[in-house]
Amino acid sequence: MTVHDHDIDDCHRYVKRTINYVIGDNPRKMSYVVGYGQNYPRHVHHRGASIPHNGVKYSCTGGWKWRDTRSPNPNNIMGAMVGGPDRFDGFSDVRSNYNYTEPTMAGNAGLVAALISLTNTGEAGIDKNTIFSSLPPFFPPVSPPPPPWKP
Repeated sequence: MTVHDHDIDDCHRYVKRTINYVIGDNPRKMSYVVGYGQNYPRHVHHRGASIPHNGVKYSCTGGWKWRDTRSPNPNNIMGAMVGGPDRFDGFSDVRSNYNYTEPTMAGNAGLVAALISLTNTGEAGIDKNTIFSSLPPFFPPVSPPPPPWKP
């Protein structure tokens, strides 16, 4: 299989169209990235965004009163992409419908990958092996195994 320049150009154009759609070039003129532009979701289905920071710890059911309120989120998770519209471009900015307003790791990873693909870093391109090398490890280093048991 061979990748041709026109295939790369087609992919690049597709990614640009998709990103533009996500940030507002769509029938609703809405950005599905929180904080981008003036028209973005204000009722994100996310515990940290919807429950006020008041020093009180709430149980899962204790947070439902904020999930079900019509008030905008007291905290914005800037840069998070929500689920977005349905196949007919319908969108409801309500916390109770997570299909529209929940930001997921998988969806946001795809957004990051698409944005990275649009990055111009010169002729060298993006080194896929080192792009995240400056990030700290997710977990502490694993301890060495204990010495063998001797009776």
